[in-house]
Amino acid sequence: MIRAAWRAVPILLAVSAVGGLLLAVDPRAVTAAAAHLDARVVLPLMLLAVVFYALQGLRWHLLLRDVGIHESVSDSQLINLAGQSVTAVLPLGDLTRALLVSEASGTEFGAAAATVTVQELTFTLLLVLTATPGLMQLPGGIAWMFAVVAGVAGVVLVLTVQRVFAMVRRAVVRTPGLRRLVGQIDALQREVRHLLRRRDVAAGAALDLGRVVVATTGLWLVLRGLHQDTVTWWGAALVLAISYVGGALSLLPGGIGANEASVVGVLVLLGVGPAGAAAAAILQRVSLSGPATVGGLVALLVVRRRLHLSGVGALRRLLKATDPAEGELTPMPLARAA
Repeated sequence: MIRAAWRAVPILLAVSAVGGLLLAVDPRAVTAAAAHLDARVVLPLMLLAVVFYALQGLRWHLLLRDVGIHESVSDSQLINLAGQSVTAVLPLGDLTRALLVSEASGTEFGAAAATVTVQELTFTLLLVLTATPGLMQLPGGIAWMFAVVAGVAGVVLVLTVQRVFAMVRRAVVRTPGLRRLVGQIDALQREVRHLLRRRDVAAGAALDLGRVVVATTGLWLVLRGLHQDTVTWWGAALVLAISYVGGALSLLPGGIGANEASVVGVLVLLGVGPAGAAAAAILQRVSLSGPATVGGLVALLVVRRRLHLSGVGALRRLLKATDPAEGELTPMPLARAA
């Protein structure tokens, strides 16, 4: 009973955040603004969502291959889509696809998680750099850009410089709960270092840049559909970058609430009315995440049957696979479910 209540907390926080946003801006005004959406942008938005997740799945497939996980392109795309069903409802849910592919391939979870880590770090960095022209419109915008880039660089430093990682590792070993994950954290660090040294990984960042362009174009189309023509494409990139980072830092499920609040705040600074900004935030979320969440639930059912996976239940086995003597997680692979 208590466990079920704790699992519901992230969802309740997300719903409360969105509800608070709607109450802060007159819901009737937001509904009226959304009702003026030009129907001609609906189909392009759906196509952009398909391209966005196809690019994500292809980039991830190539990264999986680089760490020795040789799933087919179709299976990688299917698992990537299945992961979206959990990403929208749990903090750090994007690691679900790493968990699924780890169980399917019988490899270490840490190695699979390294591919997701590299992909998201690259995407974040490229998104912030793309937003640079828009950042120049805001007071202190360049400083904000350097802060985010420094944060990404700090994560890369921890994962690639052995002495820095050793200090972090010692802290993890001394932390109850986390010490059980030492084996997988070691695998994560080892594989991230391996990936970042490969030239083809750097070249594959072009797919992440494509995802940035697609997502920015989607938000820009939403604004055009709402007749908010004052925001340029570069301004849309700025809005997307701030909302993405804000949502990630909030640790709310899928950044729900924090993401939308960031979109509204920046759009208002760029001259969009509060109601139009809130409508744009909600429609952008629905157009990009809505189809992926629904499709992800279907994909999750398919992938569990097709690849004989137990899904998120594998996480329980992962956390129980500890060395009784050391209290640490051994770097063992997840077995495919019977």
